Amino acid sequence: MEVSTYVPQIGSTIGDELLKPTRIYVKAFYALKDRVKIKGMAHITGGGIPGNLPRILPDKVGAVIKEGSWPLPPVLRIIEESGYVPSLDMRRTFNMGIGYIMVVSEDRAEETISILEETGFPSYRIGSVVNGRKEILYE
Repeated sequence: MEVSTYVPQIGSTIGDELLKPTRIYVKAFYALKDRVKIKGMAHITGGGIPGNLPRILPDKVGAVIKEGSWPLPPVLRIIEESGYVPSLDMRRTFNMGIGYIMVVSEDRAEETISILEETGFPSYRIGSVVNGRKEILYE
């Protein structure tokens, strides 16, 4: 499949879908800043979660990401399947539908999600911070 191929599932060509501008998350931050203590933030760009999230983690702290805890954009499934791209390469290349990660205390996670949803930012609890090496693990 070429990038100029129209794909009905996404309502555009793959190329046009991949060139859509990134979402800006400043409104999400302002919705939370006076209500929830944000312990870390990472914009998930090229390099995906494994290439961006470790930059905000202190030494001896890692993260466990729960696959399937958020919806995967259809264009990424199409790329993975039609291009025979291994899932590890997909994770290291694309944001997999997670454009921004905010780290908050576990006891404030549901409140944070509610605030973000009310502000128009679909949000998911995608994992947890754990003691250990400064790395990202998937389960």
